[in-house]
Amino acid sequence: MKLQRQAASAKLCATGGSALARSALILGAWLVGLATALAGDVQPLMVQRGACWLDESFAGGLDTNTWKVAIGAWKIESGALVGTERPEDHHSAVIKTPFTNITAVVQFSFMLKGAARLHFGLNDAGGHNSSIQIRPDAVVMNKNADRKNPRTYAPILDETGAALAPDVWHTMIVELNGADMLARVDDKLFVCGAHPGINKVKTDLALAVSGAALFRNVKLWHATPSPDWPAEKSKLLARLSARPVLDRSGNLQEAYMAVEVKARDRLMKSDEKFVALVDVRACAMEALAKAFPVVNRKGEKADAEKKRLAQEDAKYKQLQKTVQTAQKNERDYLLAQSPAATTAWAALMAANQAKAKAAAAAKK
Repeated sequence: MKLQRQAASAKLCATGGSALARSALILGAWLVGLATALAGDVQPLMVQRGACWLDESFAGGLDTNTWKVAIGAWKIESGALVGTERPEDHHSAVIKTPFTNITAVVQFSFMLKGAARLHFGLNDAGGHNSSIQIRPDAVVMNKNADRKNPRTYAPILDETGAALAPDVWHTMIVELNGADMLARVDDKLFVCGAHPGINKVKTDLALAVSGAALFRNVKLWHATPSPDWPAEKSKLLARLSARPVLDRSGNLQEAYMAVEVKARDRLMKSDEKFVALVDVRACAMEALAKAFPVVNRKGEKADAEKKRLAQEDAKYKQLQKTVQTAQKNERDYLLAQSPAATTAWAALMAANQAKAKAAAAAKK
């Protein structure tokens, strides 16, 4: 790992020195810029890069003072960071590095192995803050929900279809400026969104992998807003209709979740009755969790205890029933306000019923 300071050739030239020295500085800066461009550098649009505080090539191995493995298998192989999900973890492989900036630039190269997918995530003191999911057929930007607050949800800030070839290196740049986030892949695909919850101090940056993926040349810069962003944003918005369509027809569960969260986002901002239903459901979930903290735990022991409570404990059963009733009331209202969600829900239920029927028939 190398920690770099921003080159200040322009400032040095302005402070004096011989014409030959100034020419050498200018030529040196140009050569550095050319080398960076040849290495796959992508220029930011929303912000201007300042000092680079992390330039990670992984050439010297994995620096455990900078990178913390949270879960999964991580190793350095042929100058690249390789992340592999382990089946026994029942969770994506995750590695983290400190990241606190509100305005910044992140750039890295990645390679998906087969049908793998990865998440670029930012965390704050409360947990997951925001994320960008990258997979062969899609790039999706989300503001993450607060897991401690059942009233929150994870709105889709932007999304695009993709055709990212596996076993090929791609370059991603992520720009942050307060509540705004812009991400581009290979300087072709882009997602751009904003949410007030992004505009807060972060704690770390996380790379998460489902399957296996490789990373190299991770760079982090401080940044300042760019005066050219309004014009550059207009150019991006003009390209919206030309972006690939994200086709979810092959995954009915995901298709429903996508239209559901879009309807939820709209209703939470405009419909007081829906907000009240959400509050009722959240209060019921909080009451259940307060009486039985195990409901928020995961793992075989927790699952076994929840199963026992559902069979034997009258209070647990009553609180759980209250939650389920509130969830149904909330869902029914949302479906009534969203034809797209109603269609997706019906398709998902029909598929689940057909699957259950086929499984029952197979047991006979």
